[in-house]
Amino acid sequence: MKISKKISTLAISLLIIFTIWAINVAVQSQFIKNFDSLLISQIYHHNNWTLSFFELLTNIGDTFATIFVTVIIFLLLIVKRYYYAAIYLVLNKVIVAGLNSLIKIIVERPRPSHTHYVYAGGYSFPSGHSASSFALYISIMIISLYIFRKIKLKITISTICILMVFLIGYSRIFLGVHYPSDVLGGYLLAATILTFNTLLFRTKNLSILQFQGVKN
Repeated sequence: MKISKKISTLAISLLIIFTIWAINVAVQSQFIKNFDSLLISQIYHHNNWTLSFFELLTNIGDTFATIFVTVIIFLLLIVKRYYYAAIYLVLNKVIVAGLNSLIKIIVERPRPSHTHYVYAGGYSFPSGHSASSFALYISIMIISLYIFRKIKLKITISTICILMVFLIGYSRIFLGVHYPSDVLGGYLLAATILTFNTLLFRTKNLSILQFQGVKN
């Protein structure tokens, strides 16, 4: 129960933070303008190698790429009888993607006016790549922490997942198609949904902690 209370507190806190952040973005507060300007001045520098590298990374965060990875992991979990983990993964991905699209329509934030080094359509806030990659890779990280026993394997998977989330979000700013506040907004949205879904699974006694299958 104590863990559930902590998760509840975290979920509500994240929801409040995201709501405040989204409102500030929608009204274009001075804080958001300063935040974006500061980070863009540090990140928005390019050469041929870095452009190629981050174009590759941003493609990994595309809709079809993340759906492909989700399907592969989902099937692996089903084969290993991690049924609730498979549901948890897909639920996080679908809800985050749906809410992200809805919030984009509500906020209607235009994309940055500077050069875009990759194509990006639609509105800017929250960053779909950032939210989607967070929903996918942090879900994988959480599941792996519970179903694997070897510490080295847990650390390796967690490190890869966190790096993927960070680098995909960074690539959206670097390539000029998102403001830093869009990326942070995407992270906050996904973190909020993952926390609420984790609480839901624990409340219904469907915790991925109780799965059987991969032991190493």
